[in-house]
Parts: sequence; structure tokens; C-alpha cells
Amino acid sequence: MQSGGNSLQVSHETGPSVNSGRSDYLRPWLPLLLAATAYLTIVARGTFLLKDADIYWHIMVGQWIVDHRAVPHADMFSFTMRGAPWITSEWLSEVLFFVAYKLTGWTGPVMLAALSASAAYYLLALLLLKRLPNIPAAILTSAAIVMTSFHVFTRPHVLVFPLMVVWADALVSASGERRAPSLVYLPLVTLWANLHGSFTLALALIGPFALEALWMSDRSDRVRIAVQWIRFGVLALGAACITPYGPESMLVIGRILHLGGALAHISEWQPIDFSSFNAVTPCLIAGLAYLLYSGLKLPPIRIAMLLAVVYQMLVHVRYVDVFALVAPFFVAGPLAQHLSWPQLRHDRKVVAPARSTMIAAITALVIASGVMIAVKELSPPLVPRAAVEKLKEQGASRVLNAYFFCGYLMFQDIPVFIDSRAELYGSAFLDRYVNAISLYDLPDFVRMLDEFKIDATLLAPSTPAVGLLDRLPEWQRVYADDVAVVHVRRRQGDSAPLRK
Repeated sequence: MQSGGNSLQVSHETGPSVNSGRSDYLRPWLPLLLAATAYLTIVARGTFLLKDADIYWHIMVGQWIVDHRAVPHADMFSFTMRGAPWITSEWLSEVLFFVAYKLTGWTGPVMLAALSASAAYYLLALLLLKRLPNIPAAILTSAAIVMTSFHVFTRPHVLVFPLMVVWADALVSASGERRAPSLVYLPLVTLWANLHGSFTLALALIGPFALEALWMSDRSDRVRIAVQWIRFGVLALGAACITPYGPESMLVIGRILHLGGALAHISEWQPIDFSSFNAVTPCLIAGLAYLLYSGLKLPPIRIAMLLAVVYQMLVHVRYVDVFALVAPFFVAGPLAQHLSWPQLRHDRKVVAPARSTMIAAITALVIASGVMIAVKELSPPLVPRAAVEKLKEQGASRVLNAYFFCGYLMFQDIPVFIDSRAELYGSAFLDRYVNAISLYDLPDFVRMLDEFKIDATLLAPSTPAVGLLDRLPEWQRVYADDVAVVHVRRRQGDSAPLRK
């Protein structure tokens, strides 16, 4: 297969009737059109990509790695868990985000995330067009763009979107051809394992597709195919261990899952909220409606895999990305057969665009995105800048912080009480923190202030604990705005609370 538009021409123009049908000028352009639209949309919403404040501490970790030429093995950001064992399976992403930020400010991380997501959409459309007509491929890709739109942030998980797409395609293609995937895909697992902890998904998908390949093959070939898949699975497991931490990186996801009910406190681990409109709802309902109307049938193992991904998505918001980028490959083959596409595609002549036209289109895209970024001042929203400056004025060193503010505090070299590394703190600590600041356990909140020698608090205005601190005689409100409220512990001889 050649690169660019020629690859589609080679794949879909075989057979004696290739020149007898109508010309298709859209097909080679479709991946670029979809990816370019998504890219410009993402860049236009650049500030939204910085909405997740975790980007601050990811950049700090990246800087630490570059400065020390090593990866961390212990916590260095909190005063409650300082020195406790901690590793980051996202070290390479954090280095990339730090370098991007160092070179161009906040534009760098935004561009990096936008390019990664758009590359994934391009690959998704390109690979789906190997199996499907234009319209179904465009619909599935568009649905993926819409569903992932609310989860595209400047965070490490976005950098593995393209790897997720290519890996899913490799497994589906190999299963359909009754063989194991080529060993050339193994470096994808290694790269994935150094970019983000979700690389365990890559390993988890091997088993179902191996089973499907065995299920659909002749009995005489099953032993050979089983050996191929077992070899591939073992090598993939070994490839996933090629990280600075070795196999320990795989244990992180286990620690997260062992948090149990405490995961419900973390937004991306919460179930999808269907009480309000979201991007997933119309896509899910439309897909279900099509299945019921058309009578599309999937093989039993594909049904099981699709239902498993749907279940995980409904239970945990973060699995929307998996559903959007991986599930289309589960249905693409059966859908093509349902539409009789293997027979119909030979009646179309795919007309590849001229190379100069493609270069001009990409150049226009780069210029357009550059103009959009140049006129847009990028900075993370909802950041407690003024409140943190007040904390510095007060000389606070042990701050009870809101969960969302952890990244900016780390960025300002202020040790945090808690942050989004939930696996570091554990379920008991996380539950206690949430129950305390929500005043579900009011006495424990007061005990916590003394136990950890808290000298200041930085909480969101809507936090129930803010009202209590206003009434506690030993605490004084020194700053408040729409983003954050600061209280400091009174010193002996302080006067009545100061409100600003």
C-alpha cells in the first residue's frame, strides 16, 4: 500500500470493472476533510483544552524528569504523602508537554493535543474506508469526533489516541484473516506504555480477537493460529514492560481499580450523566436505532466485546474514548457485508487528487490554524491566581486545597494536601477528605485541620467547609472571588475576620 490518496486507489480499484463505474472524487479527501474540520474546531476551542488543571502538574513532572534525567519513584509534590512510593506511567507524555510548553507557552500543549486527536480521526477515517463506503465511514468517524470532543484536553491520554486506532485496526484485520497480527505492531505497545497507563487496554484486546480468530478458523488450523496468537500476546506483554519502571507500570491500573467506591469522587471515573444532554447520548441512540431498523448482525464474540466497551463507557466516563475510537472497528466488517460493499466497491473509480492540490490544502490548514492561535490568547481558565498570591503573602506552607486546585499549587511550588494522583493517596484518605470538606463528617474536618497542622485553606466558594470556616473563631477569611476562597489560621491577637 502506498502513502496518501494512492493507497485508496490501489485498495479499491481492482477487477475488470474498475473503469466502468462512476468516479469518486471524495473518497481520497474524506479523511483529511474530517480531520481538518476537527483540528480547526479543537484549535478554536483552545482554552477548553486547558480546562483540566492537571496539565500544570504534568508539566512539572516533565520538567523534573528533564532536569534530573531520571523518572520519579517517590512523591515530591504533597506534604501529606511526601516521600511515599509513586511512579508515573505517563512520563514520556509529560516530557513532551513540558517541552511544548517551554518552547511556545500554552500554545504548545494545545497544538500537541490537537494534532494528536486529529491524527487519530484521520487514521480512523482512512482505515474505516478500507472496509466501508464513504457515508458509513464518515458517520462513524464523525460520531467518534463528537463523542471524544468533551474529553480532549491537554492531558497524556490524548497522545495515545492514534495508537489506539492503529492497534484496534491491526487486531481486527488479523482476526478477520485468521492469523495473528504482525510483530511490527509491538513497538506501538512500548510507546503506549510510556505515554499513558491505558496501555493495558492494548493487552486486554488481544484475548478476544485471538478467540475470534480461532472460532472462525478451520479445526486443522486452530493449533497453528493459537500458537501465533500466544506468541504475539507474550511478546506484547514483554513490549509493555519496556519502560523505566519495567512491569511495575502495569500495577498502577490495579491500584486505581482497587480504590473501589472512592473512584466515584473523581469526575472521569463517574458514570455518564444522562440527566442532561451530552455528546454520547444521540450517538448511542442513533446507533441502537440503526441496529434495530436494519437488522445488522454481529458475530457472538464481537457482540460480547461491543457490550463490554459500552458497559465500561456507561460506568466510567473516561471509556468514551475507547468506545468512540475502537468500537467502529468491531462493526465495520459486518456492516460492510450487510451493505454488500465488497461487491459494490469495484463499480467505483476512485480519483486521487493531485499532489500539489493536497499540499496546498494542508498548507491552507496550517495557515488557518496559525491565524486562529495568533489572535487567541491561551491560558488555563478557572485558575486561583489571585488566591494563591494571597497565600504566598500569608506565608502559608500547609494548605488544605480543593481537589481541582492541586495542579496550579504544584506549579507555584506550594505543597498540596491532595491531588489527582488518587492511587498515591488511597481510598481511605480520599473518602476522608471528601467527607470532611463536604461536612458529612463535621467533627473530622475540624480534627483534620489540627492533625495535619493546616495553616491555610484554598477551597471553591461552593464547598460546604467554607461556611464553617467563616464561623470558626480560630480561622479568618482573607480573600475570596468567584474561583476560590482563602482562609488562614488566626495568630494570637488577631482581630475579627477580614472579608474581601
